[in-house]
Amino acid sequence: MELRLHWEPGQFYLQETDTDTTTFLTALGQKHDQKLRMRQTTSIKVKPGPAGGSEARVTIDSLKGEMVHDGLLLPFDADKMEDAHPMLQKAVGRASGKSFTLVYDAADQFQDVQDIGSMVRGGTTPDLGSIADAKQVALLFRRSLEMGLPRIPVRPGDKWLSEENISFAEAGQVKVRLNAKFEEFTTRETRRHAKISFAGGMESQADEKTRKALVTVGKDSQITGHVFFDLERRTVSLSVLLAVVNLEVEGKKLPVRQQVTTRLVAMKTIK
Repeated sequence: MELRLHWEPGQFYLQETDTDTTTFLTALGQKHDQKLRMRQTTSIKVKPGPAGGSEARVTIDSLKGEMVHDGLLLPFDADKMEDAHPMLQKAVGRASGKSFTLVYDAADQFQDVQDIGSMVRGGTTPDLGSIADAKQVALLFRRSLEMGLPRIPVRPGDKWLSEENISFAEAGQVKVRLNAKFEEFTTRETRRHAKISFAGGMESQADEKTRKALVTVGKDSQITGHVFFDLERRTVSLSVLLAVVNLEVEGKKLPVRQQVTTRLVAMKTIK
């Protein structure tokens, strides 16, 4: 069977993503590690696209959280970033209300990113760098939803290898290799699901852009996780990802641990 992400025209999807990140700054000689906890609420409205395809309009509705930095607790709300610590204003920005559209063909194959104007700086004269960054954010969002899913039909017990290059603004090109397995059929919240597990690694690629990057991803970085794919609605209802990343900053190793949990909290027909 195919376990491919599908966006149903006329449907509204609501997701919550919790991200917990610990940056071990003590490895660089600082007194405290840095901890960041965020919850992002994302809505997705789908309309028919050309030739039987679909267009998924993705909007960040809210982003709230807190950072523990240098021993201090710093809360933030993306709707009120003027009240946040200056460091958070720069790192998080005003994310709420930002949106983009993911375009798919009739076979649910990704085609393009469109409508990124809310994420681009420069007004009537758009900044070319921010256009590239906006598309990068959209592509990272798409890949995070599809991580671990097979590109060919599978059945319980099947295993497959996933390998792709992902571009990060600060780290350049990063190759991600995953060994995935269709574990079993299971029932979650009364719905029949396919459970998929995956594990693998990631590392920066030796291209010109990456060589100029201030931060690179070490080859001993690891990633594990699992997803529950709703067979009826043809979407992921729950994904959990744990990454242990060894960054290299100016020749020094900086370990980062991150857990990302994304839940589908609602799906309904658009009226």
